[in-house]
Amino acid sequence: MPVHTQGSLLAGRYRVLTRLGSGGMASVLLCHDERLDRRVAVKRLHADSPGEVEQRFVREAKLGASFNHPNLVSVYDTALEDEGLLIVMEYVRGESLAHALPRGPLEPERLASLAIDLGEALDYVHAEGVVHRDVKPANVLLRDDGVAKLVDLGIAMSVDQTRMTRSGTVLGSAAYMAPEQLGGGEVGPAADVYAFATVCFEALAGRRAPPGRTPMEIAHRIATAEPPDVRDHAPELPAAVAHALARGMARDPADRQASAGDLAAELADGLERQERPEPATPPTLQTAVTAPVPAA
Repeated sequence: MPVHTQGSLLAGRYRVLTRLGSGGMASVLLCHDERLDRRVAVKRLHADSPGEVEQRFVREAKLGASFNHPNLVSVYDTALEDEGLLIVMEYVRGESLAHALPRGPLEPERLASLAIDLGEALDYVHAEGVVHRDVKPANVLLRDDGVAKLVDLGIAMSVDQTRMTRSGTVLGSAAYMAPEQLGGGEVGPAADVYAFATVCFEALAGRRAPPGRTPMEIAHRIATAEPPDVRDHAPELPAAVAHALARGMARDPADRQASAGDLAAELADGLERQERPEPATPPTLQTAVTAPVPAA
């Protein structure tokens, strides 16, 4: 029976309910854990995936299982089936940011909450000595109660590990990759700060930060152009928000915020000012000037 067939049983305990999505590397299934009576998301590696992809898949499982943070999707289990390797994860009821954005930009209050959640998740990952390297809207899950969670550690690396695959391919999604990552150089937490800033820019502006029709065109703009101003697309946003995003997308990693949490705090503060306008300045008392009264 095919692994994705509704009603089939995986690893002797995970009953397939429906397919949640599918990508080039894996499919994600909604399943019922019959042993613990709960819903889980099961990520299945495609059987014909090359060995290098399988190694990244195993890395994702190990990293996910070792982390414990409310804004990271938890990994519960792994299993090997004839149809492929399985990762059993927390099921997040909601949608990805990538699915939400086509309906329009996020409200400032919603973006501020999302930024705080993701900033805390990234700071936790970085404190563990790991760089995510693939922060993008598709890897941000928005739970129905408003909590944001970061997912997919498939290409994450320890900061002292190689930044490229053996074949020399740079991993990540071009529109959200920092210049140093695109160039195949050393990638540290600052690269995640850059990607985080581009995701927040897109969520507020309703369009990607680096325009371009092809990955090569996007990469060229990232490497050569100055960071865009979000107010070109959302003029109502405060200057503080535009400055925070531009700083997060600086070409030089040293010019970016020191941490994802710092970027999140700057954004939240700037957006709060927009939600709560400054009180009007009271009128200045001036000496009244009266016109001369004509003589009788």
